[in-house]
Amino acid sequence: MKRMIVVIAAFAVVALITVAAQAESKGGLLFGQKCAMCHAVNGKGGVVGPELTKVSAKLKEKDIKAKLENPKKSNPNSAMPSFKALPKADMDALLGYLKTLK
Repeated sequence: MKRMIVVIAAFAVVALITVAAQAESKGGLLFGQKCAMCHAVNGKGGVVGPELTKVSAKLKEKDIKAKLENPKKSNPNSAMPSFKALPKADMDALLGYLKTLK
C-alpha cells in the first residue's frame, strides 16, 4: 500500500513539472511572438520597451498582469498595446514565462 502511494505521489510530481514546463515553453513562444519585437531578455529582442530579464524580481505577478492588461495606467504615454483580450490560457502561459525571469 505504501509503495502504491509513493508511485502515485511521484506520478503527480512528474505531471506537475511537465505541465509547468509546457506552460513556460508556450509562454516563451508567446513572448517571442508578441513581446520580443519591443522588449529584450538576456540581451536578445527589441529596444523600444524596457529590458525584462529580471522583471519578476522587480514586480509581483499581479503587477505584471496589470501592466499587460492596461499598460497606459502606469504610463499614459506607453506605446505598448493592451493584452487584456489575450485568451486566459495564453495569459497564464505568458505570465508563467515572465515569472521565470528573475
